[in-house]
Amino acid sequence: MGKPKNITVEITGMSCASCAQRIESAIGKTEGVSESIVNFATRKATVTGSVTTKEIHKIIEGLGYNVLKEDVPSISEEEIAQTEWKKFLTSAILSVPVFVISMFMLHFKFSDLCQFILTTAVIFWPGIGFFKNALKQVRHWSLGMDSLIALGSGTAYVYSVVVLLQGGSGLYFESASIIITLILLGRFFESKAKGKAGEAIRKLMDLQPKSARVVRDGTTIEVPVTEVEVGELIIIRPGEKIPVDGVITEGSTSIDESMLTGESMPAKKVEDDKVFGGTVNTTGLIYMKAENIGADTVLAHIAKLVADAQGSRAPVQRLADRVSGVFVQIVISLALLTLCIWLLTGKPFNEAIIPAVAVLVIACPCALGLATPTAVMVGTGRAAGLGILIKDATSLELAHKINTLVLDKTGTITEGKPKVTDLFDKKSSEIETTETDNEKIKDLLHIMGSCEQHSEHPIGKAIVNYVKGQSIDISEVKEFKTVTGMGIWASFNWSTVLIGSERLMEENKIDVSELKQRAEEIKSEGKTVAFMAIDNEIKAVIGIGDVVRETSEDAIQRISDMGVEIVMLTGDNEIVAEAIGKEMHIKSVHANLKPSDKCDEIKKLQQNGKVVGMIGDGINDAPALATADVSFAIGTATEIAMEAANITLVKGDITKAWEALRLSRQTMKIIKQNLFWAFGYNVIAIPFAALGLLNPMIAAGAMAFSSVSVVTNSLRLRKFKIK
Repeated sequence: MGKPKNITVEITGMSCASCAQRIESAIGKTEGVSESIVNFATRKATVTGSVTTKEIHKIIEGLGYNVLKEDVPSISEEEIAQTEWKKFLTSAILSVPVFVISMFMLHFKFSDLCQFILTTAVIFWPGIGFFKNALKQVRHWSLGMDSLIALGSGTAYVYSVVVLLQGGSGLYFESASIIITLILLGRFFESKAKGKAGEAIRKLMDLQPKSARVVRDGTTIEVPVTEVEVGELIIIRPGEKIPVDGVITEGSTSIDESMLTGESMPAKKVEDDKVFGGTVNTTGLIYMKAENIGADTVLAHIAKLVADAQGSRAPVQRLADRVSGVFVQIVISLALLTLCIWLLTGKPFNEAIIPAVAVLVIACPCALGLATPTAVMVGTGRAAGLGILIKDATSLELAHKINTLVLDKTGTITEGKPKVTDLFDKKSSEIETTETDNEKIKDLLHIMGSCEQHSEHPIGKAIVNYVKGQSIDISEVKEFKTVTGMGIWASFNWSTVLIGSERLMEENKIDVSELKQRAEEIKSEGKTVAFMAIDNEIKAVIGIGDVVRETSEDAIQRISDMGVEIVMLTGDNEIVAEAIGKEMHIKSVHANLKPSDKCDEIKKLQQNGKVVGMIGDGINDAPALATADVSFAIGTATEIAMEAANITLVKGDITKAWEALRLSRQTMKIIKQNLFWAFGYNVIAIPFAALGLLNPMIAAGAMAFSSVSVVTNSLRLRKFKIK
C-alpha cells in the first residue's frame, strides 16, 4: 500500500445531494481510502488514502457519473447556467401552448394531439437529460433527484398518452411539460447563484497579470507570466500589477496590498522589501528580483487554501448528509403510499395519480445538500477578501463557539520588535522627537546611533532605528567592541563611549545617580534600561520596550464585548506581563511560561469546559496553537506557526481575529437558517402534496426555487461588513 495522498477530481452528472452522498459512500468503502468528501456545491471529490486516481475514476463512473480528466478544462457554473438557460427557453416555448390549452380548456380540432406533440418534444429534447440520468441511476441502483423528476413528469406523460390513445379525457400533458420547464428554470438560477458563491477563487486568480516585463541580456522584453524564471529582474511601472513574488532591488513606491490584507491603505516599499504577485504598484517605478513563481507564490497558496476550505465539510452538515443519503428512496415510498391511500379511499386512478406525482416533484434533497457548502464557500471567500485565511469548514464552524481567547504577548499584542520608548538626558529631561532640532540633542543622538550601528543586539538595532527615524545621519566609529551581556564600547572622535546596562556603568566606575530614578520608572513599566556615558560621564538613559500595537486595545475590547474571555500567556517576565495586561485590561495574565507550559494552561481551560481559541506568531507558539480548539496565526507568523493554525490573519492584527469571530457567527447563522428552511420545506410541503393540496406544476416550481432560496441566502455573506 502506497503513501497516503490527497486526490481531487471534478464530477459531472450529479443532480442533488443524494448523488454526492452515494458517491462519497462508495469511495469511502474502498480499501485504502481513509477519508472521502464529495461536495455537491463545488462538484468535487476529495479523497485521502493510498488509492490511485484511476481507481477513483472507476468507482465514480461505475455509479453512472462522469469525471473530468486532468487535461480537460473545468466546467464553470456560468457555462452550466448558459446551457440550462437555453434548455429552459426551448422548454418554455414548447410548454406555454400546452399550458394555455389545458388551463383555459381550449378545445379545437387536434388540440389534444397538439399537446401530445409539444409535450413529447419537451420530454425528448430539453428534458431528455433527466431521463438519461435517471436510467443511469436505476441501472447502477443509485437513485437521485433526476429519478424523482423523470418519475414524476414521466408518469404524468405516460398516463396522458394512454388516456389519449383510449380516446378518454383528463390529460395531464401540461403537468409533464411545466414540471420540466420549471425545474430547468430553477437549475438555471441555482447555477447562477452557485457561480457567485464560488467567485472568490476566480477573483483571486484574476489578480495575477498575464505578462511581465523582464530584463534579459540587457534588453527589456515582455513575456507571459508563466515564463518568468526565479532570479530574473522585472520592471514594474506605476499602476501595474506585480506578476510574481520577489524583492525590490531598486526604487521605492507604495503597494496596494488589499488583496492580501484586506486593508485599502497602500504600504510603503523600498529596496530589499518583499512584494507579492497580484498586488498593485501605485506610485513609483521599481525593479524587483523574482523569488517565487507559479504555484509557489503567496497568491497561489491563498487560492489553494480557499479552494481546500470550500471543498471541506462542516460538522453541522452531517445530519443533512444522512437524510440526503436515503431521501430519494423515502420520497418514492411516500409517493407510492400516497397513491395507494387515495385508491383505497375510492378515488379513481386519474385523481389518485396527481397527489402521488406532486409528492415526487415537491421533494427536494438539493436544498439540504446546498445549505452548508454554499454558505462555507461564500464565507471563506469573503474572509479571504478581508485578509483572513480559513483552513477548513470545521474551523469556520468551531470559531463561533469560542468563549475563551488566549493571546501571546510578543508579536501578537505587541509589535514584536524592540523600540526606543523613553530617552532622558542627565538633567532628567525627556528628549522629545520635536526637540531634535536642538544641536546638543542632535549631537547626542548622532553619537548614540554611530556607536550602535555595528551592534547585532536587538537593543542596539532599536537605538539605530530610532536615531535614523529622527532623520539624523550616523558616522563611522574608530573602534568598536561588544561587552558580552552588558553593552558596547566604542571610540568616537577621540571620545570613549559606553552604552549598556547599569552593571557596565558600575564596572567602569561611572556615577548614574542623576538618572537612577528615571531608570527605575522605566523598569517598573517592564522595559529594558540602557545608560549612555561619554568619557566616563553619564549622558542619558534609554528605555527600550516592545511597543503595543495601536489596534490591540480596541480589538481586545471588541472581542470581550462579544462575551469572550481574554487570557494572556507569555514567556516574558511578570513585570512586563502585568504591565501589558493592565494596559490592555486583561484580568487573566500568566508569565514566565515555556511552550509546554502554554499547552498546559490551554488544557486546563478546556478541562473546565471552555472552547479555546489561541492567537500566536512564533515558533514557540506552534505547540499551543496545535493544542487550542481553534488557532489563529497572525500574518507576521513563522511558517511553522501558520502551518499549525486553523486561521491565518494576514495583516498581523488582533482586529482580524475579531472580524473572523464575527464572520464565523454570521456564517453559522446563515447555515442554520438554510438547514431550517431546507428541512422545514420538505416537512411541510410533502404532506401538503400527499393530501392533494398542491398541483404538480406548483409543486415543481416550489421545488425548483427551494434550492435557489438557500443559495441566495448564503450569498448575503458576500456583503458582510465590518462594523
